[in-house]
Amino acid sequence: MSLITLAVVGKDNNPLYIRDFGSDSVYEPAPEQLTEQDPFGFFESQASSMSESSSLKNQFIMHSALDRLEELTNDSSSTERSSAGLNSMWIGLLGCFDEAKVYGYVTSTKIKFIASIEDIEEGNGNFVREAGLKVLFANAHELYVEYTLNPFSQVRAQKMMSSQRFDNGVDGLVTNFNDSFGKKGMSWM
Repeated sequence: MSLITLAVVGKDNNPLYIRDFGSDSVYEPAPEQLTEQDPFGFFESQASSMSESSSLKNQFIMHSALDRLEELTNDSSSTERSSAGLNSMWIGLLGCFDEAKVYGYVTSTKIKFIASIEDIEEGNGNFVREAGLKVLFANAHELYVEYTLNPFSQVRAQKMMSSQRFDNGVDGLVTNFNDSFGKKGMSWM
């Protein structure tokens, strides 16, 4: 099981960040982009962003999952959640699309995190993988909060995120998730 796509969607359902993590979607920024524009990774990159690198198929899957997420979160019975911590924002499995399972996470400010992972039946591995996804979502949420605390971020303008620091943090989270729960070198496309 490896993570295929991660998306961050704004409260008005506008995409803030979407990125594929398959073996064929490798992004390598130019060295001058890393050092000249922002040596510390605090400001947004003006060059091409990794958050624009997502296949049309994966974008369609994310949009379909967003529709399901909206159905689940707009339900009157789900507005009052009794759990606390990671479970209060965890939505869980949104559906299976092709060879991917899609999971969701919604913050109290209605920012949505959606991830698709390869769908390989492994028996009781679902519970372990879901625990890993909860941690991945919580850490991605923390990275998002750090991004929004930057006074130069364009999050209020609801534009696509293009922060090198956020990208590097997400890279680390996805690498850790794939190393712990995935099978290296697997690609579903």
